[in-house]
Amino acid sequence: MSGYAWYPAREHTEHSNIAAFCREHGVEGGYRALQARSVADPEWFWERAVRDIGIVWHVPPRRVRDDTGGIAFTRWFPGGRTNLVDSCLGRQVRQGRGGAPALRWEREDGTRGVLTYGEAATQSARMAGRLRELGVTVGDRVAAYLPPGPEAFVLLFACARIGAVLVPLFSGFGAEAIAVRLADAEPRVLVTATASVRHGRRHDMESAARTALEKASCVRHLVVVPETASASGPPGTTWQGPAAAEPAGTVSLAADTPFLLLHTSGTTGRPKGAVHTHGGFPAQVGSETRYNLDLRPDDVVWWVTDPGWIMFPLVAVGATLAGACVLAYEGAIDHPGPTRLWRLLDDHEVTVFGSSPSLSRMLRGRDLPHPGAPGRLRILGSTGEPWTEEAWHWYFAEFGGKRCPVINICGGTEVGGSLLASAPTLPQSPCGFAGPCLGIDAAVADASGAEPPEGQAGELVVRQSWPGMTRGLWRARERFTQAYFDRRPGRWAHGDLVSRTGEEWFVHGRLDDVIKVAGKRLGPTEVEETVLGDPAVGEAAAVGIPHPVKGEALWCFAVPAADRPLGAAECELIRARVADALGSAFRPSRVIAVRQLPRTRNGKVMRRLIRDVVTGEEPGDLSTLVNPESLDALRTAVQQIPDH
Repeated sequence: MSGYAWYPAREHTEHSNIAAFCREHGVEGGYRALQARSVADPEWFWERAVRDIGIVWHVPPRRVRDDTGGIAFTRWFPGGRTNLVDSCLGRQVRQGRGGAPALRWEREDGTRGVLTYGEAATQSARMAGRLRELGVTVGDRVAAYLPPGPEAFVLLFACARIGAVLVPLFSGFGAEAIAVRLADAEPRVLVTATASVRHGRRHDMESAARTALEKASCVRHLVVVPETASASGPPGTTWQGPAAAEPAGTVSLAADTPFLLLHTSGTTGRPKGAVHTHGGFPAQVGSETRYNLDLRPDDVVWWVTDPGWIMFPLVAVGATLAGACVLAYEGAIDHPGPTRLWRLLDDHEVTVFGSSPSLSRMLRGRDLPHPGAPGRLRILGSTGEPWTEEAWHWYFAEFGGKRCPVINICGGTEVGGSLLASAPTLPQSPCGFAGPCLGIDAAVADASGAEPPEGQAGELVVRQSWPGMTRGLWRARERFTQAYFDRRPGRWAHGDLVSRTGEEWFVHGRLDDVIKVAGKRLGPTEVEETVLGDPAVGEAAAVGIPHPVKGEALWCFAVPAADRPLGAAECELIRARVADALGSAFRPSRVIAVRQLPRTRNGKVMRRLIRDVVTGEEPGDLSTLVNPESLDALRTAVQQIPDH
């Protein structure tokens, strides 16, 4: 990676939240000095951080952590009693900010609205009362199958208020994927929307929910959000808005009481249920949103995500802890026209925007017209996968006007936040991270467990627990230790391939995405970055395909850029380009032009499905795939390859 592209201005080095924390606690040396101290003395750091973040304790914890159970089963804030609603909504209302906006929302048809902190507190209390009427008590699960919007936001806090455990479901799931997760979580209530709309097309969510319920007898009540089930329709309970029931009070809970059960989208086997708590989750996401994203009360935060993914509760909890406003948008960002994204940013005065690198690659490949960086935008965020350098520069320069830092974060559902992140007080080079988040004792490990030489990639591991770490897996203690600790005893093995160069860290992809050609290892993003250097290519994916001699052969799949041909001659030039850039050993065996690549809704390319199509394997879990027609296009392209 080449040099620094962005340097912090005085507003970052002197007036950021991290600078204020360092001044208050006498930490000289800024972010990196504080990170080192937070790992050397976690008790010192987290005691002060939760106070700075604004965590409200009904009963203070006896200590910060109890690690007598080892890294896998560390207890955080033992003896403490709290409820995240008091820290997120109640504190803002008590401080006289009940009229400040907590949520701005817009739908694809242009319908929009604002929910203040006072309204969010009232509506969540009444919805909590409604859940109580349905028999929901502390520890009961409530599943949410909702698009981004006020209902998903209110329900999160309604469940937390009475100690229920929210089970978010991706709004693009079909009935089978819903049923699998309901069977695992066994919720008492399922809340669903009638439908969601994307690219002008209506997705019938209520029908999918009712079909799933035929296989999930554990669910006793279905609550439907209008546009709603008609009075003559199948039996169910209608979401009646803020006057639904008598408001429920906020229950005081032990800090390790679960509030969120969120399933991961694993490539094999049934989904894993990560469990997050009232004490640990707000501490973790509050630290990241306050110190890494630098959130403030006058910010408007829009992260392109879905209520079924970790970023929705992360932003909802983190932003409200900061007193900021969340923007939730239901629909496609390029509908009805290519300027919709920029209008959303301007109309809602977004100051902090986050997305996946794939979204940037998609926008860059489509060459969408835009008027330049929105005037109020000050922070860019990214997560989900590694960057290519071209896409990073586009995001930084064309989207952010070269004035906004790009705050990369790397974590996941089980992490309850991030392990690595950028910092707004430090200079940034393309695609890089400042290093581990505050309180995260991360390292790079080779196969033997030792740290590899600088610049050489290894697995991301963590040597101590952190507050946001999942409290096991739902009803799967042995699976939890097998997945994260058995390979590297005493360490969390994250499965990401990372490297360190100087003080910066870089993420190269998942270990199971690494391509191994004749014993030589290569991350797919390095290949894709090279392929995307060809102006004829709009999108690209690189995968390793089994080979009888080399172990794996490198195959590249390329989507043509708008109005550009991508025939056999162009594909041969791409093969030569990759060989020149990465070495002849990595000359692709095939470069195949396709109409589209399989993606999740947030734009992430599903390389696993590409491999499955080529090898003829059953594709397995397709619940997060939003364009199933891409698999047919891939099969057609692969079938046309001679001798395949």
